[in-house]
Amino acid sequence: MVYFATDDFSDATFVIVNAMLYNLFMEQTSLATDAAVRDEYHGYMQQCRVNLETSLANIPLFLSSRVENVQALLLGVSWARGSSRPGKCVASPADDRVPQALYAVDVSRPSVAWHLSCMAAQLCQTAGYHRSETLKYDSPDTAKLKRILFWHVYTLDKGLGLRLGRAPVIHECDIDIPRVFEFDGSGHFKSSTIPTLWVEISHLQSRIYEELYSPAALKSPQAELVKRAMALAKDCRKLEVEAEACREHVYNYLRTANSSDSVDVFLRGDEVQFQVTLTLVYRVIPAPEGSVSRFCDECLDVARKAMKLHQQCVELTNLGSYFRSIYIHWNLLLTPFAPFFVLFCYVIETSSLDDLRALQEFVASLDGARDSSETIEKLYRLCQVMCDVASLYVEAKSQQQDQTMAPIGDEFEMYLSQLGFMPSEDQAMANAQDNGGPPPANGQVQVAQIADWFSGNRNMMGLLEEDLSQIESYRWMQQHNAM
Repeated sequence: MVYFATDDFSDATFVIVNAMLYNLFMEQTSLATDAAVRDEYHGYMQQCRVNLETSLANIPLFLSSRVENVQALLLGVSWARGSSRPGKCVASPADDRVPQALYAVDVSRPSVAWHLSCMAAQLCQTAGYHRSETLKYDSPDTAKLKRILFWHVYTLDKGLGLRLGRAPVIHECDIDIPRVFEFDGSGHFKSSTIPTLWVEISHLQSRIYEELYSPAALKSPQAELVKRAMALAKDCRKLEVEAEACREHVYNYLRTANSSDSVDVFLRGDEVQFQVTLTLVYRVIPAPEGSVSRFCDECLDVARKAMKLHQQCVELTNLGSYFRSIYIHWNLLLTPFAPFFVLFCYVIETSSLDDLRALQEFVASLDGARDSSETIEKLYRLCQVMCDVASLYVEAKSQQQDQTMAPIGDEFEMYLSQLGFMPSEDQAMANAQDNGGPPPANGQVQVAQIADWFSGNRNMMGLLEEDLSQIESYRWMQQHNAM
């Protein structure tokens, strides 16, 4: 049977329909047990993807601030992000033309997502979706729909800003609507629970960039940065307690309702992303005097907790590679996965075998979703290479008595320092002397290290948008083992 439009339709409607059909076919492809049926659904899925990509590539520069345009851009952001969360909405039941859930695809392009997110944020602000004075002229259902759309754009704006190292488009001082994400979900949860926590976490992510990692923040004295980080950590811990209580309520309901395991996985994924965010906060707080590492104990503890929670999520999910890829796109790629980089640096500093094992387990956890996502394949390659680097470095350090291994260790330290993953006090001192200036104070050096680490972290994640087909760790390992 062939379906076709009998009336004219807008470009936004075309994007929305193809996005939701893609989501439907992706789900059926993942659940199908018959190979022929699975291949048929996969063909439909790819057709919708081509339609969607073509439409998004031809979006006009100037769009009206209609609701359907914001919805289409949101779905486009989710396509470019390759991320989706079951139950997370871009619409309201008040309008039967709009989708009830975002869909996921097997690509992740943060720079494109940022462009579409900025467009959506501008439309929302132009139309006053964030202003009570403007919304009072709409019907209750329309006003609610606009608030939902705004808060969804808000969460993407803040998360992508931190991911790409850019200031968000939406400013807190411009918002006067209630900070409540009024998504009713299945109707059994209050609107002020889990969805509203997404808004609060996004607000914290915005503060983390602006107060700790933005160019202006990194010009501040170290003492000021540490003070801000401690205040942010306190706010994060307070929200963590609230989030745990909300999730426990949801878990209890899910057990009673015998719901799909996918919801459980994505709720736990929220925990992973929160610990990732908290890791970025504690990274700014220096280790105690005399510590063997530059990371404070809290930073290491949170990073290890995030890795452990991730492993629990992977072990829980028996939903197929597509659902696993959705989880990875949302929770490991929306923000820089700081725990991996923190533990990588710690292994380089201390040769910790337990943390090296955690890195190896993380890489292994990506293996099951490699075929469903090009970006996950790239993440796997990148993390595998870094794991191999750490393994070889630990081996080299353990054989320091062998003089032939010393140059390898020196070479590693030089490259890792340039990437921002090794302390660079000596380089900072040398630069100051070359410029005829006095040696930098210890606090200035530590702030520079934070900037280098965040930049290196972000740049490594940025490689996921590049061609990594030439990265094959086993060849690199063979070359060094032959030395």
